Amino acid sequence: MKNISIILTTVILVFFSCKKNILDIRFKMNYDTEFTISSGMGINLPFNIYTPDITTNSEEQFAANDTRKDKVKEVKLESMQLSITSPSGSNFDFLKSIEFYIKADGLDEVKYAYIDEVPDGKTILNLNTVDVNLADYLKKDKFSLRVKTVQDEMLGQDTDIKSASVFAVTANPLKR
Repeated sequence: MKNISIILTTVILVFFSCKKNILDIRFKMNYDTEFTISSGMGINLPFNIYTPDITTNSEEQFAANDTRKDKVKEVKLESMQLSITSPSGSNFDFLKSIEFYIKADGLDEVKYAYIDEVPDGKTILNLNTVDVNLADYLKKDKFSLRVKTVQDEMLGQDTDIKSASVFAVTANPLKR
């Protein structure tokens, strides 16, 4: 009888702990932004680039996935890819390292993506992600980015870069 009680308790605990995860909604959110690295910047010195505020469409994306911002539990950067949009045919040989930081009203700035040693010959960079919950930032109406770069070559002309980010969102279902 004691063994049946232990087995029954274990089954109930497993069922109810799994049920919570089954009810979670998981979906992806994409954000693209562009920034420019100006020519003539110093070599081996950190340089910060600030983006204008980025207006989120998070509320619409949450609603399209049957949830709302107060139900979002976690948002993590899943991937970030950089590509040069101008001048055409360029690569990232001029970069030594690059880091991305996010900031929003009332929240501290936090690093969420980086690459410490940019390999030569790359026209596309896949950045490393930092395991940080960005839910509070993407729930805001807008956020801003700071890009910290270190160059190991001089740029002869301005270089425009596109950043394509994919965020993994976990939320509770919308309860009406």
